[in-house]
Amino acid sequence: MPGYGVAEDAEGLLPWSWAEERLARCRNYWLSTVRPGGRPHTMPLWAVWHEGRLFFSTARTSVKARNLFADPRCTVTTESGHEAVIIEGTAAVEEGQDTLSPVWDAYKAKYGWDIPGESMFVLAPRVAFAFIETDADFARTATRWTFV
Repeated sequence: MPGYGVAEDAEGLLPWSWAEERLARCRNYWLSTVRPGGRPHTMPLWAVWHEGRLFFSTARTSVKARNLFADPRCTVTTESGHEAVIIEGTAAVEEGQDTLSPVWDAYKAKYGWDIPGESMFVLAPRVAFAFIETDADFARTATRWTFV
């Protein structure tokens, strides 16, 4: 992060488990997609972090879904700017009951909303960023992960 005073060494970097804890406990997430004409679109949504991926539901006719069908590249952030986690990747529709059954259960436990049988988008991170936003912590904790 040029220009932010972030240290070059690994001391103070956040472990991936720190990011996953925040992804799992977050209630509201922000999804950013791109409209076919290139204009950005950001909306809040509910989601479940499960086995290293973020699962979320939206109507197939929603702007979010239409954008993802046209261009699956997206960014999702946690709601907290104080302990931020940002994941970038591509989202795809998942419909398999074997994969989604535990996700539906987790969604109901988290939000009290029963959605069995509903397809969901799944985002597997390609790149993730995290930091603690305080004067004392930002430059020490700003962390980036890259996934294959």
